[in-house]
Amino acid sequence: MQQQEKVAKLVSWFVKATLRHAAALEALQEEEAAEQVKDLNRFYLAIRREDGVEQFLALVEHEEPVVAGMAAVYAMRLAPQRCTATLIRIAKLPGLIGFRAQAALDRWESGEWPKE
Repeated sequence: MQQQEKVAKLVSWFVKATLRHAAALEALQEEEAAEQVKDLNRFYLAIRREDGVEQFLALVEHEEPVVAGMAAVYAMRLAPQRCTATLIRIAKLPGLIGFRAQAALDRWESGEWPKE
């Protein structure tokens, strides 16, 4: 498998894990949400190892807000202006997605953002 294909597959898996994570949060399934976070971390680290940052950053513009928001959270230190713009847009949405985006922005602005 070529590197480009491998990165595309990893990015696709990240998207699917993000959607499963969002569904688990909505259903108040904490254990399932935590499992998806493990997958998200694993896929993101693999994407970075494969030099797939540019392909990953494209997710910040994804049509699905939960995907764009999750990508923005993971890529915040790589492209802070681009990611904060995405989170600001998502923070205006109603419900959990908007709340989580605003919480992420607040953590970034207060300097509480975790180290990579």
